[in-house]
Amino acid sequence: MEELARDYHSPDVTDREIAIFELGIKLAALFHLVFGAPIKNDEETKKSIAEGIKASIECQPFVKSVKVEITDLKEGMSHHYTKSNEYDYTYVSGKNLQAEVEIVYRNWKAVGRVQWMSDLNYPMMFIKSITQL
Repeated sequence: MEELARDYHSPDVTDREIAIFELGIKLAALFHLVFGAPIKNDEETKKSIAEGIKASIECQPFVKSVKVEITDLKEGMSHHYTKSNEYDYTYVSGKNLQAEVEIVYRNWKAVGRVQWMSDLNYPMMFIKSITQL
């Protein structure tokens, strides 16, 4: 698979850059796969959805590991969320989704995260590490 994938990239692109590119694709797919999905705010439901996200990303090329967690946050509230009325529900957002993805492409390992950054008021996707194997 790595050889086939390599054939489509410009010869000027390094294997390290391809590993980072693949990591970015997986992080974006993970985040946008479920953003806005309604969820019941109980541990069983959050765990089930997190496992579904994990399984979806793990089946993609070059992915070696995925960790996903959905927390109790709802739109900036730092306490446990409870319904305010019968129509209220929580949903997956940048504030309650945290994930880490590890990619291995040829001799490069790239690890990235999706995590809410309070100081930026933004769900940041970033490269945690890139190492040559």
